[in-house]
Amino acid sequence: IGVGSNEEIENHTKAGKIAVETIVYAKSFIKPGMLLIEIAEKIEEKIIQLGGKPAFPVNLSINEVAAHSTPLPDSKDTAHGLLKVDLGVHIEGYVADTAFSLDMDNSEENKKLIKAAENALREACKIVNSKVKIRDIGAVIEKEIKSHNLQPIQNLSGHSIEQYELHAGISVPNYANAQERMLG
Repeated sequence: IGVGSNEEIENHTKAGKIAVETIVYAKSFIKPGMLLIEIAEKIEEKIIQLGGKPAFPVNLSINEVAAHSTPLPDSKDTAHGLLKVDLGVHIEGYVADTAFSLDMDNSEENKKLIKAAENALREACKIVNSKVKIRDIGAVIEKEIKSHNLQPIQNLSGHSIEQYELHAGISVPNYANAQERMLG
């Protein structure tokens, strides 16, 4: 993890603050039955209103679709089930990429999945530094997910981000793996 220039740090920080504020806003208005395209448009409008630009179209994935589903403009799909909201904000190409999940059905299973994912992220963040091996991050994530009697999704991963490059270089799987590489 390299240290960037002041401009890079400022732009990443601004993008991150906009992303956080956008998440708070999104959680305040998303309700079961809302059109997904309406949700996506409102989130993207908020990002712009706050001074950022969408880094990619808002992804709204439901139930077994883990990620990367973007509603088409004429879509009649609505929010239900386990809704995953993935959004990105960029300032001059410096991106904050984040996601959260919402339980649209008041389901114990959905709540369990959300709690497990949030706990796994928290545990991974505790060990992240320039000296940690990627495999160790994956192992921590896998251990936490399995402690909830669940299995980590293996075809999704964390990733490094470079200016104007959303998936750059480093990939961090959600499970114990053979990568010896360190983050730094």
